[in-house]
Parts: sequence; C-alpha cells; structure tokens
Amino acid sequence: MVEKGYIKYLYIFIAIAFAVSILYVSSSYESVLAQKNEDDKDDEKDGKEKLVVKATIDLRNVDMKNTKFIRVIGFINGEEVKQDIPISSIDKTKNKLDVDLKVNKKNDIVKASTPDEFFVCAYQVGDVKKNYNSLVKFDCNEGDILSTSKPTPARLFQLGSQVYEKTQAVYGANVNNTGSDSNIDKVKIKILAPLADKKDTEKLVIAVMIKGQIQSQVIEDVQAELDKSKGSTIQRTFTFDRDTDIGRIQIGDRYHACVASDDLSPPEGQECEKRVVKHFDKSNSLPAR
Repeated sequence: MVEKGYIKYLYIFIAIAFAVSILYVSSSYESVLAQKNEDDKDDEKDGKEKLVVKATIDLRNVDMKNTKFIRVIGFINGEEVKQDIPISSIDKTKNKLDVDLKVNKKNDIVKASTPDEFFVCAYQVGDVKKNYNSLVKFDCNEGDILSTSKPTPARLFQLGSQVYEKTQAVYGANVNNTGSDSNIDKVKIKILAPLADKKDTEKLVIAVMIKGQIQSQVIEDVQAELDKSKGSTIQRTFTFDRDTDIGRIQIGDRYHACVASDDLSPPEGQECEKRVVKHFDKSNSLPAR
C-alpha cells in the first residue's frame, strides 16, 4: 500500500511538472512573439520617421583580403552618419553590400524634402600603420534626396567610378613637391555659405568631411553675424589633424562640405559641394552653395 501510494503521488508530481513546463513554454513563446511584434512596430515606426539613404557597395571592387573594415560616412539632412563595417562581418559570397543610413526627417535645423543634396563616402581601411602615408582607397557619391518615404540609392565602388583616380592624379602630381609640408600636422578648410539670395536665413549648420572625419558647426543667429560683417556670406574655417585613425591626410584627398537650413529651401534645404586638398600652408576654400 505504501508503494502504491508513493507511485500515485509520483504520477501526480510528474503531471503537475509537465503542465507547468507547458505553461512556461507557452508564455515564453507569447513573450517572444509579443517582442517580435513590438520590434516590427518599431521598425515600421522607424521607417516612417527616418529618412533613409541606401548605400550599395560593389564588393567586387573592394580589396577583401587586405581591408580590415569599410568606413561609410556621410552628411544627410543636417546630420552626420557613420558606420565602420568589419570585413569579417560581410558575406563573402555576395557581390554587394547594402548599408542603410538613417537620419531624422526633421530636426531643429531642416526638414527633409526633395531634391535636398547629400553625400556619402566609403573608405577601404587596411593596415593603417603600413599604409599611413598613402591614399586610402575610397569612393564618394553626392546626390539628391529622391524621396522622403522610400530609400534613396547611393552606389559606391561601382566599376567606372573616377573619384579615387582623380585624387590619385593630384596626389601623384604633387608627391615630390610636398617635402616642406611633411611636418605640418594640420589642414584647414574654409567653407563659404553665400546668402545673397537667402538674406532672411535665421539658423543653419555647416559641415565638412575629410578622410572619414566630420566637423560641423551650427550658426544660431545668422542675421546677427551678417549684420556684424556687413556682408551676405557666412564663413567658417575648420581645422583637422592630418593624422587620422584611417591614415594621414594628403594633398589630393577629397573633402565634402554641406550647408543646411530650412530657410535655404527652395531650392534645397541642404546643399553640398566637393574639392580636393591642395594646400597645407594655407586654408583650402570651398563655397558650399
């Protein structure tokens, strides 16, 4: 009788344990499902609230063996975006890599609209110490926002791109004439924002990118600055260290600059321009609109 009673209670215990495990698995599944649904809602919300530029990198033109990571950097709708993508994380069986660059559709500087301009650059970063004084292979795409509800494409390292070749040509033509500049450890870039056609601009941001580094400055009271200068151009000089985490800035390195403000639209709330570095002993100048 004792043995039968023991077996009876054992069966009851097993049944209860089984029921509890079923309830636990069910609740865990519901929790995961609920979390997934929340994530889907977040993605959907993110897609509605974010402006997206889809950078497509042609991996066939990337040195997958000697590159450690790809730096993707840009300035979109008054905001900086940057991603460092390790080569080890890239599917080597694919011919392309899509990188979604997301910014706010609206911020305290500008509200996105077509055809606002933007730029995106990508750098193939390898052994920085070994290649410190050479040019990092890169590509850039400067374009217009095509839609605020769908991703705008930006293609990088496409066959036939001349961006890197043009920089190489300038570097090669000056490499024997820069000996006196070898000890100069700064590079200055002066950005001009002519506002003769937009004299009522109140607030704007100026940004400049070189060698995977971005600096920007917000001018809170444009009118006060224009009144003080008695002119119609806002200007800022940005000073970069020549030594960067992806190599040394060289003559011929390309830089981009953008000016953004709601008051510049139309035609564009953000306008961008580009040039290459030609001087270390004086500022490199660029009108950005």
